[in-house]
Amino acid sequence: MRGQYFSFDAIIGSVIFILALVALLSYWYSVRSFLDFQNDPLSKDAIAVSNLLFTPPSPDSSCGTMEKLGFAKNWNDRRVDASILACAGSKDQQWLKSSLGTQFNLSINVTNKANDSSFLIGGDVPASALNVVKIRRLATVLESDGHTYLASIDLSMYR
Repeated sequence: MRGQYFSFDAIIGSVIFILALVALLSYWYSVRSFLDFQNDPLSKDAIAVSNLLFTPPSPDSSCGTMEKLGFAKNWNDRRVDASILACAGSKDQQWLKSSLGTQFNLSINVTNKANDSSFLIGGDVPASALNVVKIRRLATVLESDGHTYLASIDLSMYR
């Protein structure tokens, strides 16, 4: 009689051990995939570029002299300047890559959340693109007449 209880305890113990092992392996694989995402050079560049977009341009916001792209009005006012968006929309892919300091191609889609109108910088992502990383940031866009609107800035970087 006592042997039957011991075998039942062993079965329950092995089931608990297997469940704990499955939970641990599941956690490990999810952490590993997250770390692989962070170590990918394309992902690192996408995060860095998305942060650079919210800095002011350098040396100034004039479209002809702008060397480093940034959408912010200045360091104290981080609202996105609509005139800088228009300037960036008139530039080509090579200028965007050099002004943001990246080797990867990029596309920036600015969508007005009030009326769903969108503005594309850098062209569409081609269907043949390898390894596309997308990051969405929210911003307040300041127009030249002083009005502001909420916009989503979708950055897509690809090879």
